Amino acid sequence: MTINILIGIGGTGAKIVESALYLLSTGVGPQSGVTIGIVDQDNANGNVVRTENLLTLLQAVRSDFSSPRKNVIDWKGSEQQDGTGLFSIGAKPLFAHGAHWRPAPDNKPNLRHILQHQDMPEAEKILFDLMFRGDTAGEADKEQTMDLAEGYRGRAHVGAAALVSAINHDQPEFIAALLELLQKSSTGQDVRIFMAGSLFGGTGAAGFPTIARMLHKLRTPGPSSANIDGKVKGDKIHIGGALMLPYFSFAPPSEAQANVVAASQLLPQARVAVEFYQNLQQQERVFDRLYVSGWDKMFDMGYHEPGRAEQRNPALIPELVAALAAMDFFTLESDKIKADRPMVAARRNDRMFGWDDLPANETLKKSLYEKLGGALRFALWWRYRVEPSVDDRNLLGSIKVGWLSKLAKDIDWQNETPEARKNLRDYCELILSWASSARLFSDGVIHDFALWNGDRLLAKSDHKDPTDPVTLYGQRSEDESLQDLSILLHASDPNKPPVNAQVVFGDLNNPIATGASRGLGRLVAAVHRATRPFREEV
Repeated sequence: MTINILIGIGGTGAKIVESALYLLSTGVGPQSGVTIGIVDQDNANGNVVRTENLLTLLQAVRSDFSSPRKNVIDWKGSEQQDGTGLFSIGAKPLFAHGAHWRPAPDNKPNLRHILQHQDMPEAEKILFDLMFRGDTAGEADKEQTMDLAEGYRGRAHVGAAALVSAINHDQPEFIAALLELLQKSSTGQDVRIFMAGSLFGGTGAAGFPTIARMLHKLRTPGPSSANIDGKVKGDKIHIGGALMLPYFSFAPPSEAQANVVAASQLLPQARVAVEFYQNLQQQERVFDRLYVSGWDKMFDMGYHEPGRAEQRNPALIPELVAALAAMDFFTLESDKIKADRPMVAARRNDRMFGWDDLPANETLKKSLYEKLGGALRFALWWRYRVEPSVDDRNLLGSIKVGWLSKLAKDIDWQNETPEARKNLRDYCELILSWASSARLFSDGVIHDFALWNGDRLLAKSDHKDPTDPVTLYGQRSEDESLQDLSILLHASDPNKPPVNAQVVFGDLNNPIATGASRGLGRLVAAVHRATRPFREEV
C-alpha cells in the first residue's frame, strides 16, 4: 500500500487542498487514501478553516456509510457493474487534533520572540539587524516586530526563519508526524509526499522550499539523517509539489502604510522565486516531480484581506488544476514518477477551458468527466429531488414518490440516518457552491467555460462579494430540476453527452445494482449510479 501525504502551505495551499478533497470525494485519486496537512501561521485564516471543515465533513460521511453501521455504501464493487466511487477514497488529518499546523505559538508573536533576540550575543544581534528590518524602518517595512498572527505578509525570508525555528525547536510535532509516516518506507511501502502552495506571497513562498529541503534531507543518507538511519528507506520516499505562479489579484489595502504584500509585488517576487527553484533543482534535486501552474490573466478578487476569518477567497479553476497535479502524482506508476523537468499545465487555446484541458495522466483524465461530473449531477439530484421527497409522505407515513419509496424500503429513518442525511445535504450544498464559484469567477478570464453550468441553481450570484459569492435556491420544482440536470454538464471534448433526466428516472424506477450497499447507503449508491453522465450501453 502507498502512503500518500498532501500538504497545503499558506492560504493558496489550503485552497488547493480544498479542491483536492472535492476530487477525492468523487472517487478521483489514490484508492489507498490521503493524509492531509495544512501549514499556516494565521490560525483563523478563512481559507484554512473552510478546508479543515470540509475534511471533517468528509470524514463524517465516510463514517456514516462504513461498517458496522446500518447504512453502508459498497466501495469494493466494480463501478461498471454495481459499485460506486462516491466517497470511496478516505482522507484523514496529519495530526490527532486536525490537519492544521501553526508554526509559531501565541507566546511568540514576532520574529524577535521566535529567535530569542534578547538572549543573542551582540554579534548575532548585529547580524539579525542586517538581515531583518528593525525599529528604524517605517511601519510598513518592519520585519523583526511584524505581527505574525496573520501570516508572513509577503516576507518569505521572515517566514523561512520562523519555520526553521518552529520545526527544530518550538513546534516539533510537525516533523514528528511526518517522520512517523516516512518510517513506513522501511517496510517496503512507497511514501509519496506532495506539497502545494504559491511561489509568491509569504507562507507558501517561505514554507514550500523550507519543508521540501527538510524532507529531502531526511530521505538522503548523510549527517542530517543520521538520527533516523535505518528507519527510512530513501528510495521509497518520493517528493512532489505544485507551485502556483501569480494567478489572482486583489485591491490595495485600506491603509496605505499597512505592513502587507501588494498586488504589484507578486510578479517580481515570482520571478525571483522561479530562479531560486531552478537552482534548487539543479543543485539538490529535492523534487522527484514538480508541477508549475498559473494563469495568463489574473482572476480579480476585488478586495484585500491580509488574513483572519475575512480571508475566505472563492474557489478558482487554477486551484483545481493544481489539485489534479497531486492526484496525478499519487496515481502514477512508481517507475514513471521521476521527471527531469517541471511539468507545466497549458490549454489548447486561450478562449476555452474544457474537460480535456484538465491536466492529468491518461487514466486519471478519463475518469474526471464521469466522476467529478457525476458527483455534481448526484449532488443536484439528491439536494433537490431526493432530500425534500423523503419527508413528503401520505397519511399512512409512506413516501409519496414511487421510485424513492421502493429504494428506501429498508432504511431505518430513526437511528443513525438523520445525521447522515444532514452530512449528505451539507456536502451537496458545498460541492455545488464550490463549482458555481469557480465558474462565476472565471467570467472575464475564460471566454468559454466548458466544464459545468449550475447558474440555474443560484438564488444569489455576486462577483463583487468574493467571501460569499453564491447562494443556492432552497428548493426547485421537478420540472426545473429536469432542466437543471440537462444543462449542468458540458459535453465538451471527447465526452459523450450526459444522459437526460428520463434515463435517470428509468434507472431509478427499475432494479438497479448496488452491490452490498444497504440502508441509506443503498439509496445513495442507486442515485449516484442513476445520475452518472453516461452509460456504456447508450
